Amino acid sequence: MKRGTVYNRLYTPELWEQVNSENKELLDDFLIELKAQKKKESTITQYYYDGRYILIYILKELNNKSILELKKKQFRNMTLYFSDKGVSNARVNRLMSFVRSMLNFAEDDDDYDYDNNVALKVHGLPKETVREIYFLEDSDIQLLRKELKKRKEYQKMVLLDLMYDSAGRRNEVAQVKKEGLLEKSNTNVVVGKRGKKFPLIYFSHTKESLKLWLDQRGEDDIESLWVIMKANGEKRPANYDNLYEWTVWMANLLQKVTGKDIPFNFHSFRH
Repeated sequence: MKRGTVYNRLYTPELWEQVNSENKELLDDFLIELKAQKKKESTITQYYYDGRYILIYILKELNNKSILELKKKQFRNMTLYFSDKGVSNARVNRLMSFVRSMLNFAEDDDDYDYDNNVALKVHGLPKETVREIYFLEDSDIQLLRKELKKRKEYQKMVLLDLMYDSAGRRNEVAQVKKEGLLEKSNTNVVVGKRGKKFPLIYFSHTKESLKLWLDQRGEDDIESLWVIMKANGEKRPANYDNLYEWTVWMANLLQKVTGKDIPFNFHSFRH
């Protein structure tokens, strides 16, 4: 099974439309509460993405029941499902942390008749041995870059070059806006770990791929550098998870081209 397949392809707009409306309402109320608590926007966004996966899992595997009706066994089976599909223990535990937090909110909120958060009784999965970082060689980068250029995958080529040049974290790279990038060698100011603010720096290869991508993309009123191009010509801003999916796609492409297992991830570019 290719890396990232299950976790990132569980969500589709079509499935999201079918999700239990009460579950969606609870998620919306929970996110509003987080905003009221002045939680970071990146935290709220990540909770939203985690919530989508959980609610779509319930749609597909648990007959779209209300999350408030689920039993301890069903939450335990939920962790086993994601684990069996290759999702890391850390990510499974993060998903369950979201579930516990949202159900705690439901317990405390007068609008919900709920007073038994059974998800609290489900133990987290054990911490895994720290994953070895795969160090990409420059020859790997150039081979992948050449292949992306040949396929006219210019947006992914920008992502590759910008990650390599800047060593930015995924959350930082996701904040890059398209305006003025060809006229300078740094992005807009992004917010990094612990609230630090700085631009990402890049060089000639990134400038080349930026020009190819922006020419291919054409005119639109989306601020973000990253967009999803639909078959009918419509565009929408890409999100944090899309950047992960593209990185997994590139890792699989490099494996296909070289015939070797090259298990790099977003963090490889920081080394």
